[in-house]
Amino acid sequence: MAAHSVIAETRSRVPPAVTNALRAGAEVPDPRLRALSELTRAVLNKRGRPDRSDVQAFLAAGFTEKQILDVVLAIAVKTISNYTNHLFETPVDAAFKAREWKASKGGPKEAVPGQRG
Repeated sequence: MAAHSVIAETRSRVPPAVTNALRAGAEVPDPRLRALSELTRAVLNKRGRPDRSDVQAFLAAGFTEKQILDVVLAIAVKTISNYTNHLFETPVDAAFKAREWKASKGGPKEAVPGQRG
């Protein structure tokens, strides 16, 4: 999460308000990125079976059917990466430490810098 937050903000110029909303599990302020976030969550939460209304909302935001496949691919790649990092307890690189995040039992939450989970 730390690396993705930093890279999104610096290389992709995603506003911190968007990354902060994603990290907190809150509504994303940008409508197009909200549609992307909501489809991604629907695919994850519904185990690859989003409702037609989930897909329609994504397409209505200007995305294409090909980009639905991009979402599935991104989920697959990140699942492999995340599981590997969790299994081997990979430490967060110093460059991303300021945006470190720890999961809570209640869902996503923003980590307080310097505080462990």
